[in-house]
Parts: sequence; structure tokens; C-alpha cells
Amino acid sequence: MTESTDAVLTSGVLARLVDLAVASRNPGGAPLEDELQRLSRLMQDSHAIAWVMPFDAVASLLDALADEYGTERFGDRPAVFRDRLARAAGDEPVDAFLRSLAELVRDPWFGDCPDYAELPLSQWEALARFDVVNEFASQLPTGEYDRDPEAEARELVAMDHPDCHGRIAGLAGQLQRVLYMFRSPAELDAAFAPVMPSVTSARLRLLLDAVHAHFAEQH
Repeated sequence: MTESTDAVLTSGVLARLVDLAVASRNPGGAPLEDELQRLSRLMQDSHAIAWVMPFDAVASLLDALADEYGTERFGDRPAVFRDRLARAAGDEPVDAFLRSLAELVRDPWFGDCPDYAELPLSQWEALARFDVVNEFASQLPTGEYDRDPEAEARELVAMDHPDCHGRIAGLAGQLQRVLYMFRSPAELDAAFAPVMPSVTSARLRLLLDAVHAHFAEQH
């Protein structure tokens, strides 16, 4: 029987943790500790996320699931989650794996996130944080055609008019965050080249100028 709380296991923070643990076991996968710190960096980047789902709450969910392991109730949890959890645990007992994961999340190390020079962006982290930026940047001309980049950026931003205070306002926030994250355009370009090749300092500045121009002229 599916319980209402099962959504936490299939599409919530526990599902993300398990997915990262599974990916870390794949050949060439990033170490689990690195992936956990990327998740911590993502969660701390938003005050709203940190307020809704503090780290202690995540650890408590993991402990509760460990307590439930082996019971009839756990057997009724979604099969897709139980299968992925078994893969994430590997040779370690599932309940022990969940408790060790909870300990990592509670450890001060988890919340002490390294910067992007020490721990580069991964593709999943970049997409989770800057999906709107990637969507718009990938639609800008790359220079192979004789098109005016500034005009293209303005047309792209104007496509959402007049409902611009939602997605376009979100785009402006993401653009400024990315531009302020790095000390130089070269560092920004190097950080995003492996994970979001369309995201470059030049394109982001074009888009931000277009957003500012649009709101100044149309709103």
C-alpha cells in the first residue's frame, strides 16, 4: 500500500541522497563525500530550502528509515526506492548505510562547503541551481551566423512578455548570482565549460543587459 509519505522517498530529499549514493558507485562516479557537499552547497544557497529542510531534519528522516528497515512497513515502501537504496548501500547492510549517511549529514563537515575552485560544479548541481540560465543561454547565437547577439538576447527575453515577473525575474536573479560567484570571467567560463558549455560570462552579461532593458522599457 502506498502511503502519503512515500513521496519523500521517490521525489524528495531522501530520493536525491540515494540517487547521489548510487551514482557515486558507478565507474568513474564522484566520491559520495563530494556529492554530499555539493548537495549541502545547493541547500545552503537558498534560505528557503534551508528553512524548510534543515540538515538535522534530513538526518532524522534517515534514522527513522533505518529504524523501519526490516519491518513490514518498510516492505510496503515503493519498490523503486527500496531497489535504489539497496544499490546505494552496496555490500553494507541497508540500515547501517542509512545511519552512516545520517552521521555524515549531521557532521559539521557536511555544512562547511568548499568553494568552486576546490570542489567544481557537477552537471547535476549546475542544472539544479541554474536551469533557467542554461535554457536561455543555450538559445543565444554562437557566432556561426551573422546575427546581432544583443538583438537576439532582447527578443529572447521579450518572449515571456507581459508575464515577465515570474520566469524572467527568476532569470535575472540566477544571472546575477552566477556572475557574482566568480572573481573573473575566465573563472566562470572554466567552471561551466564541462557542465553547461552554453553558459559563458559574455552570454550571461548579454542576457542580464537584455532583462534590465526590457523591464526599464516595458514595465
